[in-house]
Amino acid sequence: MIPSMDKILVTTDFSEMANRAVPHAYAAVSPGGEVHLIHVIEHQDVPSPLYAHYSPDQLHIPEKRKEVAEKVEAELKALIPSDAAQKQLKTKVEAVFHPQVAEGVLKEAAGREVDGIVIGSHGRSGLVHLLMGSVAVKILQGSTVPVLIVPNKK
Repeated sequence: MIPSMDKILVTTDFSEMANRAVPHAYAAVSPGGEVHLIHVIEHQDVPSPLYAHYSPDQLHIPEKRKEVAEKVEAELKALIPSDAAQKQLKTKVEAVFHPQVAEGVLKEAAGREVDGIVIGSHGRSGLVHLLMGSVAVKILQGSTVPVLIVPNKK
């Protein structure tokens, strides 16, 4: 039996390469399905007790957090392919706050009970990959659903 992909999660960091993954999510979802388009904002909700008086950003302030989320969600809406509605595909956009991007994506995928994840790969290799790691690889290794990785090639 051919599995159905009724709900797909796609994440972007707003780079050109990551944004190229978005149309692939719409291509992979079943007719009438749902695409969950998210951007993970790396943020530690609980500051280190050593630096409790200092935060490198203002995302602990509810008004600032809401302002950032609204801006990100507007940017995400701009990425929705123009023909998604005529193909009866629904989209849910959300800015997600999490200390680590890969873990945030996996947590969202589990919580939303999606059938698959789509993500772009920056294509880093060698020492850069070793030092920085790879969000795509971490998602692939930690996922319980199929993952489509869109390569950084034109």
